[in-house]
Amino acid sequence: MALDIREGDLYVVGGNEYPIRSCAEWSWRYGRAMRRFCTVTASTKRAPGMSGGKRGAPTVNLTALKSTPIDPVDPEIRQRLALNTPNELMQTYVDGGDVFYALILEELKR
Repeated sequence: MALDIREGDLYVVGGNEYPIRSCAEWSWRYGRAMRRFCTVTASTKRAPGMSGGKRGAPTVNLTALKSTPIDPVDPEIRQRLALNTPNELMQTYVDGGDVFYALILEELKR
């Protein structure tokens, strides 16, 4: 079961919205074990297409996604992506049924 998640969507958990900076399929042969870590229920939002030169507010795209808790991104991933951003980068994994999705999220530093 493929999920319709892509870069630019918003990952929503606990009332907080995190822009998705990177989304990649992540297959792991121990999927049953990984599902035990998917204790967070989340959703995604996506902005509609342009209309009249304006983009509408993001609306709910996917709901009831099972995912891992949000963690700080691994320093190796930050270096590999060569992201120099004033925002904090976070990561989570979403259960897509037959494949997991590795998401790199952005959180504004406060």
